[in-house]
Amino acid sequence: MQVALALPGLDADAVELALLRAGHRIAWRATGHDEVLAQLGEVVPDVVLVADDPAVATAEVVAACDLLGVRTCLVRADDALSATAGLLGVHDILRAVPGRPIDLAVLSPAFDALDGGIDEAAGAHPGFAGARPATPSTPMPDAPPALAPSTDLDPAEDGGRARRDDARRLRPRAPHRIDPPALEPEASSSRSADRFAARGVRRWPWSRSTRDAELAAPPAPPAAAAEHAGEIAADAAPLGAADEREGASDSPARRIVAVWGPAGAPGRTTIAIALAAELASRGLEVCLVDSDTYGGTIAPALGLLDEAPGFAAACRLAGSDALDDGELDRIALTYGGTAAPFRVLTGIGRPHRWPELSRDRVARALEATRSWCDVVVVDTGFNLETDEEVSSDLLAPRRNAATIAALRAADDVVVVGAADPVGLARLLRTHADLLETVTTDRVHVVANRVRASVLGIDPAGQVRQTLDRFGGITDPVLIADDPGAADAALLSARTVVDVAPRSALRAGAGRVADRVGFAPAPASGRARALRSGRVRAADGVA
Repeated sequence: MQVALALPGLDADAVELALLRAGHRIAWRATGHDEVLAQLGEVVPDVVLVADDPAVATAEVVAACDLLGVRTCLVRADDALSATAGLLGVHDILRAVPGRPIDLAVLSPAFDALDGGIDEAAGAHPGFAGARPATPSTPMPDAPPALAPSTDLDPAEDGGRARRDDARRLRPRAPHRIDPPALEPEASSSRSADRFAARGVRRWPWSRSTRDAELAAPPAPPAAAAEHAGEIAADAAPLGAADEREGASDSPARRIVAVWGPAGAPGRTTIAIALAAELASRGLEVCLVDSDTYGGTIAPALGLLDEAPGFAAACRLAGSDALDDGELDRIALTYGGTAAPFRVLTGIGRPHRWPELSRDRVARALEATRSWCDVVVVDTGFNLETDEEVSSDLLAPRRNAATIAALRAADDVVVVGAADPVGLARLLRTHADLLETVTTDRVHVVANRVRASVLGIDPAGQVRQTLDRFGGITDPVLIADDPGAADAALLSARTVVDVAPRSALRAGAGRVADRVGFAPAPASGRARALRSGRVRAADGVA
């Protein structure tokens, strides 16, 4: 990994030598607060080693690293506890004591709430702020054993402590930037279109003319020529394109995925946006629909300040049998993310407009949208009550009819509940009502914001046990609490896939995408060989 050093007053050369012997690379060195911030703006490393010194260990430096997804690790030249670590919220401490080998185990992947309890984290990571400092008599190697990264292990699904420790050591870490360099609009769109056209995958922007051109395209060349052309394109493609081509084939049928959750803001909209962006990043045409009749929030969350709600317009056109692909192209907005663009049908900004989203109109609009793109992700309201019993007009529109119609039209239903005592109680009370409402048996429960601060030791195990014991839910998807990534996405009006691609929230959205049936296909041997060869070449150049 790339490590940056900000170690005034310490033996930075000894730390650098230990890092180089362990196979790490030095991104840059700095000696002051302003220099650290300037270097972060130029090169974003994986870890920044900061001396426990007021000259560099400041709240501004830690906040900048958190915003960029960079781990901050304090470095001390003794075994004493650090008051600065508690003030700044830094959990990792590297002990660079003169005359003693430097233990780099603290640079292993950070503690994840899904892996176990706080006591386990303190025992697994010697540099954890709450752990006891190592004694001089304890032998410490210069570097951890070289282990090959692997993505086969999933600590969130593993109950064994030994395998969870192995998974933490083996989990790979990829570069992370909060603001990837943007291309010029014309160059970006043309380059993206060329790349996806070569893969045979339709991509934003979608139009009827594009689909007509695809239908009128000439027949494919013979198998031998096509194979030869594919090899040439693979050699000329950028890093990662081979993996994208491998996952683009054999995509599931067109589907509607409804995201629902009980009252109390469990994170329905956050998960719906993250899921749509994750599916779009896997090469699928995605439309995100805001059908919440109590006030849509997708448009402001993505910076799409549209005065005319797109989904309300689609429902009106569907009511008159005038909704087709051309009209959907016209009324849908485009979120032009750096990594995953997709289309959005915005919701009603004023709650009093809910009568426009009647049951029949919503059902017709969603069916039309299904034929328009590969996946429709619907952000629904929370209320499942039917109010016919308290109304004398049986033909009047129902406020909750849009939510119920969306749930019944969905092929998959993602149920989002907050992973705290109140949120779990609300989820368990309404889960039975949901099962009576939907028409599909593909219901996937997601426990959002799993954290030890409200659940105590082993929060993941407690959530699983509670859902299994009181609701019969045996295999929930757990998403660790990640307020930094969620806040960064809201601040920049972008998706977590663009803002924090290495965050726990993005990883959780990936697991939800896998659960609903859109797992990427494993790369072939040739794709892996191409990728590893280019990585070695890039390392040699660097």
